[in-house]
Amino acid sequence: MERFEQGGMDQLIVEKMATALGCSKSSFYWYFANRSSYIRQIVETWKAQTTQQVMTSSINHATADERIREVLTQMFGKTKRGDFLFYLRKLSLKDDSYRSLLNEVEQMRMEFMKELLIQQGMQPEKASQRSWMLYHYYLGWYERHKQETLSEEAIQQHIHMIWTEWISN
Repeated sequence: MERFEQGGMDQLIVEKMATALGCSKSSFYWYFANRSSYIRQIVETWKAQTTQQVMTSSINHATADERIREVLTQMFGKTKRGDFLFYLRKLSLKDDSYRSLLNEVEQMRMEFMKELLIQQGMQPEKASQRSWMLYHYYLGWYERHKQETLSEEAIQQHIHMIWTEWISN
């Protein structure tokens, strides 16, 4: 995943990865039928780690407000994850299966936030609009801050601003 987020498919050359891992090229093919199946596994792992884990961790909180704050903390509390989404978007332009997977992940993320906002008391249409705005805001925000390390205080101030402007209205 780290290699993909640093340079996309160009970083996933079997020979280079085998050398870096100190194993043979045939060892790679023992586990993966081909490079495409390896890339698919990376993307599926990314999906589970960046979407399913965030959703699961928020379920541990009792109220809708707490769950929303947890999701926002997960979203805006992590930077320096590279350009995985950028390279996945690039890959999705060439391969419809990745385009479908990316659309599925994005819809899942926005639908999850929408449901949390509805649980909090927001009307469904407004919740849908807010979750869409929040997700797309996040994409731009991450692009702007991906190389920074943010303090906990800065993250909480940012979440407070989002809460005040988009959630509590």
